[in-house]
Amino acid sequence: MKTVITIARQLGSGGSYVGRVIASRLGFRYADREILARASQKLKLGEVELSLREERAKSYWDEILEVFALGPVEAGYTPPPLQRVADEAIFAEESRIMQALAERHDCVIIGRGGGHLFKDHPRSVHVLLHAPLSFRIARVMQVYGASNEEEAHRMIADSDRNRIAFHAKIVRDDPAKATNYHLCVDTSAVALERTADLIVDYFSEKTGTGKTGKKLAVRPVVPHTAS
Repeated sequence: MKTVITIARQLGSGGSYVGRVIASRLGFRYADREILARASQKLKLGEVELSLREERAKSYWDEILEVFALGPVEAGYTPPPLQRVADEAIFAEESRIMQALAERHDCVIIGRGGGHLFKDHPRSVHVLLHAPLSFRIARVMQVYGASNEEEAHRMIADSDRNRIAFHAKIVRDDPAKATNYHLCVDTSAVALERTADLIVDYFSEKTGTGKTGKKLAVRPVVPHTAS
């Protein structure tokens, strides 16, 4: 299996951006939407529906069924049959795709419990990016188009709640547990480009590779002799 860098992130902490920068600098495969596209095709779920269920414990389809259980909005309306896919099945399929990618390519993997999946892989680096709420609100408004601070706050609260529930149910661990990661970085204190530098530097030291991802030559140690 190739080298894997996994990035767990809080919404609004810049994880996707940092991941793309790292992949570009090291010449690695950036694996994010590709995993979503492959999983949606295999599970026969639309990418929008699947993206709504990633790192969420409560089934998206269960939420839809709850709405229909209240009765149709217009009399005589019959909702189409819904395909139910368990959360565990989604995680299992995405895990299979991530492992297949890592068999063939050096990868940067964003979210999806990648740190848990590759926790015992010797050529792996696991990172958690986090930031204070004020920083995340500003970034969610800028990047995700939230119209105001209240909307951004709701998006962040929903994301945090779902990530915690997902990891408790599927991964059976706390996504904010520092000992699960090699590096934890507050991206409000360190610029995103510098955050990418830190991760690349750590990766290079841990794996004995240069900043291009290539294995460094081992130089013989010259014993010190007193003059």
